[in-house]
Amino acid sequence: MRVAVVMPMSPESAVADVMIQAIPDLKIRWDIDVWCPTEAKHRLCPAPIKPFASATNDVRNALAEYELVVYILDDSPLCASILNLALVLPGLVVLHDASLTTMIRSAAVETGTLDELVARVTAVSGADQAEILRDPDRTGGPEGWLRFCAEVPLSDVAIEGSLGVVVHSMWHAQQVDGLTLGDVTVAPVPVPSARLGFDVGETDEPSRLLADLPDDAVLVVSIETVNAGRQIGVLLRAMADADVLGRRVHLLAVGPFDDQTSTDLLRLAQSLGLEDRFAVTGNADLSSLRKFVARADILAVLRDPVLDGQSASLLTQLLSGKPVIVYDHAHYSELPDDVAVKVDPLDATAGVRQALRLLVDDEGERERRGECARDYVLRSRSGTAYAAALFEAGELALAAKPRLYLGTDLGERLRRLGLDREEAVVDAVTALAFDLFDLA
Repeated sequence: MRVAVVMPMSPESAVADVMIQAIPDLKIRWDIDVWCPTEAKHRLCPAPIKPFASATNDVRNALAEYELVVYILDDSPLCASILNLALVLPGLVVLHDASLTTMIRSAAVETGTLDELVARVTAVSGADQAEILRDPDRTGGPEGWLRFCAEVPLSDVAIEGSLGVVVHSMWHAQQVDGLTLGDVTVAPVPVPSARLGFDVGETDEPSRLLADLPDDAVLVVSIETVNAGRQIGVLLRAMADADVLGRRVHLLAVGPFDDQTSTDLLRLAQSLGLEDRFAVTGNADLSSLRKFVARADILAVLRDPVLDGQSASLLTQLLSGKPVIVYDHAHYSELPDDVAVKVDPLDATAGVRQALRLLVDDEGERERRGECARDYVLRSRSGTAYAAALFEAGELALAAKPRLYLGTDLGERLRRLGLDREEAVVDAVTALAFDLFDLA
């Protein structure tokens, strides 16, 4: 079967990283071409690459020659042109993020269709939410925008005409169920092949920061972009509220940050008397990240709100063999209880404090949980397992094509008769079609 996979292929794309791991197995049964937005540099790929400058009709017509088109999407500007193709040529959509709000809004601004998108959000979520979409400054800052993205994920825009959807957690599957003509498949996304998420090193801090740690220090490391959703403030308050934790636990927030976030966190640490036990490192290259993780005693992956459908960074950290603390919500709840220490986000500070006490006081518990975490990833995540799920999703997508043709034909006939805006007629025709053609 001839299949086109449309995805970003820039070196910094994490979704390309994991998808490429599946391509060798996919090539056993599929004749694959990878279509990608043109970049100055592309990743190496085991399948032919066909770059395109923009989502033109010529590109769309070329993709229409394939038996199946697979679109890889996350909430990144790199995916905007891929989204534009998915909207005009239905295919199988692989969603890496539960919220696509930022990417879809950016794409609408670029194509001059923001008014149409705002009108759609008005109808679904109300005028107040729609006005926030039009003017993100109404959220009051980065934290408000993150909350808005969780409340108005806009994934329905990307998948409503699709032949099926692939997601990476049951939690995400429940969110998109019923929004596609086809089926929803949950696939075990593999671990990123070589990194924890950052490529550009802007600091040579690891050696100094780690050398300054006392011999009895228990180091907690949080990795990824330092923003309001990372819950660093919760970690600091949990450390400060217990004497033993306040004396022994040190915290490093590793990753890029904006100046205001860093300033606010450093002020909070100072107010809690933790300024000597906390640092924000900034960007770190792969070598630095490995040093931080190797020295870490505990890793913290606390996300609220949750905007991704599965955290590849979490999987990488589990693979490190270190114990991980997570919030017990969204896809994090699906982790086995012996793989991560789960904390109730509604009682975050007390829960994190209890989790830290459990791990700080018992080195054996840290080792046991770290081993379980590593074993879980090694058993459940691989490019081969991911490819098997994509094969299944591809077959289901092909089976959904008759539904697409039927829906398109019925819609066109209703438009010609002037009945497409008559809700009672549309409901009656749709119900009859489902009964006659077993579309439920």
